[in-house]
Amino acid sequence: MKKILAAFFSLAALSFAANVQVLAPSGAEFAPDAPNMVQSIVRASVSETGNTPVEGSAEIQLRTSVMTMGSSFVVVCEQINNGMIVGSGRQKANSIDNLDYAIDWAVKGALANLAGANANMQGAPQNANMQGAPQNGNYANNGYYQEPQPNVVVVVPAERYEQRNGDPNDNFAHKRPTRNYVSYGLGAALWHNYDFTEKDCKGDVACHEKYDTDRTWEQAFVFHYARIFEVIPQAAVTIVNNMNISFGDEWEWHETFLLGGRFFPSTGVVTPFLGAGIGLGIQTDSHYYDGDEAFAIGLAGGAELGIIFFRNSATQLEIGFAWDALWDGFESFDRRFGAGSAYIAINY
Repeated sequence: MKKILAAFFSLAALSFAANVQVLAPSGAEFAPDAPNMVQSIVRASVSETGNTPVEGSAEIQLRTSVMTMGSSFVVVCEQINNGMIVGSGRQKANSIDNLDYAIDWAVKGALANLAGANANMQGAPQNANMQGAPQNGNYANNGYYQEPQPNVVVVVPAERYEQRNGDPNDNFAHKRPTRNYVSYGLGAALWHNYDFTEKDCKGDVACHEKYDTDRTWEQAFVFHYARIFEVIPQAAVTIVNNMNISFGDEWEWHETFLLGGRFFPSTGVVTPFLGAGIGLGIQTDSHYYDGDEAFAIGLAGGAELGIIFFRNSATQLEIGFAWDALWDGFESFDRRFGAGSAYIAINY
């Protein structure tokens, strides 16, 4: 009798099962095979809910989006019926190792209002954020997947997270940990001095004969060092030190220390950046023979652009181009050294 009842209920569940068209995932470009991997996990999760994944058109569609937040991944699945979103699920994975679990629970949350799906939700991670939220399928198990570990987790109610209009200082849920990197690089550089003519000596012929020189360009090596503090995924605070050294007939040295920032137009695996900063600089130049003029120190500024590879990894590869300007002295800006450099760096 038990076997007959089990077969009956199984047949009833299959009769209510729906065909679900699994759309191609978006945002899954963090690895060459990631789109196929995400698609396969989604299809398997749809099958686990008792429904049938199909490639052709169906009344019910499942749309999946994968987004990166620093080193974490956020998965959003949406059930679409007749062009309307009728169910959704959201999960967060702390690392790529847990991404399959996050996709699985997000799919089940999006399909929770279909027949037979709620029975498969037993054991899903229950998030206290959603206590008191309407349980109509749209909000089912939209919590964060937390990797099992003895960490202290601070929970913020869903109403406070989505409607932060009661307390203007209640912004805890919108903060993210700062990601810090140390950068070391090596490359080639080219800098120039400035013209020192009779005009600078104010008509003193002896001074003109002693210090007169033309602007020249020097080839050098550049040693790049930086501290990068990513306060948000699109921006970072930077401390950059570019030291240019020439080992020719005369030992010459050009160095700047700049405090500034970087802007990242995107947050993908390969990310370009633009940066700028201000600070101090120092230079020794053999074209000036007097001790006062062989040594320059003053305000400095600079700009940089480049590309970061493996942006979401603990270790990054950076290719950068920088231009630094150093003004001799703090009284005027008529004597300016300049230096351009290209380098390859490792950020970790």
